[in-house]
Amino acid sequence: MSTGMTNTTVPLGLGSEDVEAGGQQFPDVQRMSEGGSHQAWADAEGYLRRAQRILAITHLSPDGDAVGSLLSFGRAMQGMGKVVTMACQDPPQARFDYMGGVRDIRQSAGEGGYDLIVSIDCSDVQRLGTVFVPGRHAHIPLIVFDHHITNTMFGTVNVVEPQASSSAEIIYKLLRRLDVHISGDIAAALLTGIITDTLAFRTTSTTPDTLAAAMDLMRAGASLTDITRKALVLRSYESLRFLAAGIVASQLEDGIVYAAITRKMRKDLGVKEDRGDAGLVGTLITAMEATIAVVFVENTDGSVEVGFRGAPGYDVSQVAFEFGGGGHAAASGCTLPGPMRDAVNRVLSRLRRVIRER
Repeated sequence: MSTGMTNTTVPLGLGSEDVEAGGQQFPDVQRMSEGGSHQAWADAEGYLRRAQRILAITHLSPDGDAVGSLLSFGRAMQGMGKVVTMACQDPPQARFDYMGGVRDIRQSAGEGGYDLIVSIDCSDVQRLGTVFVPGRHAHIPLIVFDHHITNTMFGTVNVVEPQASSSAEIIYKLLRRLDVHISGDIAAALLTGIITDTLAFRTTSTTPDTLAAAMDLMRAGASLTDITRKALVLRSYESLRFLAAGIVASQLEDGIVYAAITRKMRKDLGVKEDRGDAGLVGTLITAMEATIAVVFVENTDGSVEVGFRGAPGYDVSQVAFEFGGGGHAAASGCTLPGPMRDAVNRVLSRLRRVIRER
């Protein structure tokens, strides 16, 4: 593996004693700093220029950053004459259909004959889902482009920049380094990733570089108002009913606001989607009394999808990582085995300790 990795920092207050038995070991800041970002970028560019058949994968249950980053990367590489398969275990939500080529994203790798695999917006290999098959793909060079601080550096080359607002901002930087023409479709996909991960430039990860990239993408033809409306504002009536029921079912205890969404509740509401919380956790964290919000969603297989949000000053990424997940300081997630009651008790116990120790 390449040791070219971008500098990052471990969240304040997290030591080895904070990683519970059964959890992952938090990425080592010293290991992540070895080699520096210049070498990682140079290695990645070299692999991309030499590759002819690329399998590009983003994470399961893809959000706007995952879909936008994957599409923009795929289209750009195709423009360079590469044969690219864009893949994701789960199909993108219909709300992203405005992006050109979104229905070209496959749910499996196919036969391929790939000479390079690119992971986009995934913090660990498990997030690649069923698309990545170790028995068939482990021997192929793997480039990781990501911005999650919990990234486990699982690639041959790891371009991981936790200071970036989104993976789309990293892919934008890549395309500029490769001198690739950014068409209107590519610009719209990249701006979708930036807007959705920054909540329309409202997160602390929004920097002058983020705004400069957005300006450049708007000049290339992306519409800020249209993308914000389609990617962030519009909701189906079904999701509004789900959101309302979740708010009613929520509880607030010692600064933690949480809700548990069971399969029965989803069935009673007539919710067709079997994953996700329809933005409930992002709504709960807006409560003035909340320091941490967490939503538990029971999946059809009995597992429990957990979404975390933290108010400024509260890092939820370390908690998600301990439970086998990952993400950002302010927004993270994981999946736990059922039953629901056990998952809720485990997570709330850990979150109460986070608040006590702060």
